[in-house]
Amino acid sequence: MSDCREQRRNEAFSLPELCVAIAVSAIFGLAVFATNSRLLIALKTQKESAAATMVLQQRMEALRACSFTQIATKDYLETNIFNSPTGSEGPLGSLNEQIAVGVYGNSAVTPIVLLRNSQHQSPPQELSTNDNLTNYNLIQVDLLLQWAGANGHVRTRQLSAIFGKGNIGP
Repeated sequence: MSDCREQRRNEAFSLPELCVAIAVSAIFGLAVFATNSRLLIALKTQKESAAATMVLQQRMEALRACSFTQIATKDYLETNIFNSPTGSEGPLGSLNEQIAVGVYGNSAVTPIVLLRNSQHQSPPQELSTNDNLTNYNLIQVDLLLQWAGANGHVRTRQLSAIFGKGNIGP
């Protein structure tokens, strides 16, 4: 009986057992690393979404503080609303902001469309214009954000509002 106990004390792990243990540990370590990497991307994506929401809200609040005539005028939008950054766009890589102001319910009327790229200090690019929007009672403002996300995909957020002349509703 004592021979059996002494033989067990002298036993150790064999090389194949050791290799399997190392492989299992390595797989576990890689799984933890991959999970951590995915969580960091998810956190950055959430941060980008929150920043995009803030940019849209700040732009819309600036528009709500304007008169109907100011919103329907390209020069006012370009100079006072859309020319400067909001301050919340830091986490958004290569951000493009677009504002389209058109007649609500009438897509045949040419809208005012301005495009602003956050990487360039130049004034917003004018994609289309209309100097007659003040002649209509309701205008629709569409704000669109596009940026390169944390995972390399192009992401977008959009917000729309309808403004009425003299509080006229649809």
